[in-house]
Amino acid sequence: MLPERYSEPWRAGYVARVAAALQPGNRVLDVGSGAQPTIPRDQRPDECVYVGLDVSGEELARASDGAYDEVLVADICRPLPPHAGRFDLVTSWQVLEHVPSMRAALAAQHQALVPGGRMVAMLSGGWSFYALAGRIMPYRLSTSLQVRLLGAAPDSKFPTHYDGCTDRALRRMLAEGGWASWEIVPHYKAGGYLGFSRALQRVYLKYEDWAARNQRINLATHYYIEAVR
Repeated sequence: MLPERYSEPWRAGYVARVAAALQPGNRVLDVGSGAQPTIPRDQRPDECVYVGLDVSGEELARASDGAYDEVLVADICRPLPPHAGRFDLVTSWQVLEHVPSMRAALAAQHQALVPGGRMVAMLSGGWSFYALAGRIMPYRLSTSLQVRLLGAAPDSKFPTHYDGCTDRALRRMLAEGGWASWEIVPHYKAGGYLGFSRALQRVYLKYEDWAARNQRINLATHYYIEAVR
């Protein structure tokens, strides 16, 4: 039996945060969304301009017709000068743990937003057990195990760096990056990855319960971030 904190579906909580920040007429940059935009077209407010950004043009091409008003094949770790101050909202789901430089990714998003614009992101924690395992294991071995044990699709897995993926590091970079305000909400929900072994899962959940109960925020498995330029 998983703890009560596992009851909220991951994507539902994230989408609710994005939807709450989305207003009619907003210009939205969906970072790393590939084939699946965070907010489907039929759920967007009127007159929104919805732009999908991904480092892979192939991933963007897999999106359904009309999923985006515009697509950008670009690296979020690089400045986007043609789009500086263009967007009201920048969002990303399980993307920032993959970037080699969190500082550069945050700077590019800050640059892309209008003053008062908002960034909403969800990412994996750098001190979670799977992040530590990912640093130790070769990428191909890690992917193979996820496919075998978790049933993950091979083409859904990308290299992860976990650069700056802790509460302490994120707060420092947001402060130094000129953001006006921010909120970082830690979550402790990685037990589902160990469903293949009930014994291992029980042992892990005791550790995770301890981290959550004692507010060991840098040990959180995931973070929601909302930041205002």
